[in-house]
Amino acid sequence: MKKENARILVIGAGVNGSICAVGLRKVGIDVTVLARGKRCEEIRNQGIIIEDVLRKTRIVMQVPVKGELGPEDVYDYILVVVRKNQVPDLLPTLAQNHTPNIVFMVNNPSGPEEWIRALGKERVLMGFVFGAGKREGDVIRGIAGLGTSSSLAGHLSPTPFGEVDGAITPRLRRLVRILRQAGFAAAVSTNVSDYLATHAALVAVLADFVMARGYDRESLARYTNADIYLLVDAMREVLDVLTADGIRVTPCGTTIIKVIPRWILVAAIRAALPSRFMEVGGMYHLSQAPDEIAQLAKELRALVEKSGLPVPAIRKVLRMDPVPQNH
Repeated sequence: MKKENARILVIGAGVNGSICAVGLRKVGIDVTVLARGKRCEEIRNQGIIIEDVLRKTRIVMQVPVKGELGPEDVYDYILVVVRKNQVPDLLPTLAQNHTPNIVFMVNNPSGPEEWIRALGKERVLMGFVFGAGKREGDVIRGIAGLGTSSSLAGHLSPTPFGEVDGAITPRLRRLVRILRQAGFAAAVSTNVSDYLATHAALVAVLADFVMARGYDRESLARYTNADIYLLVDAMREVLDVLTADGIRVTPCGTTIIKVIPRWILVAAIRAALPSRFMEVGGMYHLSQAPDEIAQLAKELRALVEKSGLPVPAIRKVLRMDPVPQNH
């Protein structure tokens, strides 16, 4: 593989921003992290600390850090790795900056239109993330550098990156080469917006379901079969809503949710929920990002109303008004 270099800024020093920055720094990429307040000082004084709780590994990496982005701070790529609800506050700063390529690695059920309006289509790229977990003090604890992204259907695939219109461009190919050079299993995608919408919509319904019932191990053990049947029905309805709204369910393997008998899905979910992988890969995030979960649920509600479908299970999970009787 041709060795690439680039000047990259990672906005966000949480789990995935830290994982990206460390991976890029390890292979000599010119990467800087933008972090605020106490987190900025932590990184400046002691570097980024990541503990992979499944592999029992720990890495400490010194990474350049800054506290703000000026209009003339130009990079080859800016990776925006923050919660969905935090993006609007960043858009004015990004709009004033002259970096040509802004890569949103963000949960996004609603598509890139807001970002395009703020920055222009020619500046926006989209992608997913490479890890999961939580930040405890100055330490990132989670699953780091898995090299794959996992959908709620259990599908494992390279992590997609793409243009908003599905084009395959030189800047996209270069970005993917840089990420692969850093050890990440990135891949060029022609439908990354659909992928992100599918993932985020399923996350919204799963997260609201779990947060309403408790997500510690004792609570998970008390879930009834009726609870999990409701979750399965809501996940199936999510796929119907996406399709009705013109969003292609992606990856296509996610449609297996509609095919597998409900009792098999119920058994699989019951087994997966209390697992260590689910705890670290999912529950850790829920414990620290209720604001993002609320935003994703809000955007899923909008997709539900746009679809015009009755979807009673989604309405119950998201605590929406029941569908009118004359629907």
